[in-house]
Amino acid sequence: MGHDDEVRKYLKQKFDPHSQFKKLNSYTNAFDTPLFEKDYHETYKVQILPDSTVARGKFLPTLELNVYKAHPVTIRAMRPELFMGADDFVDLECLHICASCKTEIDLQFWKFCPFCEASFK
Repeated sequence: MGHDDEVRKYLKQKFDPHSQFKKLNSYTNAFDTPLFEKDYHETYKVQILPDSTVARGKFLPTLELNVYKAHPVTIRAMRPELFMGADDFVDLECLHICASCKTEIDLQFWKFCPFCEASFK
């Protein structure tokens, strides 16, 4: 499947968190056993405070643990649930160049472009 096909598939699914979780659960290793532990999960909650002085698409840590500041547009553009496989987000990575501002964006994190507010077609 080509990159454009992968992007279209992700956009069609609208990044439903449950379909992403199912995708993670379907991965197997060379021994055909599950790549990720299905019963083990952790939930992390962070607080993101609106601050118009922060650049769009960026998050600034505060002095409080798990509290960040972000531009209000960035907060609206974020997906509310993110899944991690192992130590990073690479498993669900779907890089896309925004047609409007030409910024490379990982679609797994955003509902629309956090930089220019363009929708993903």
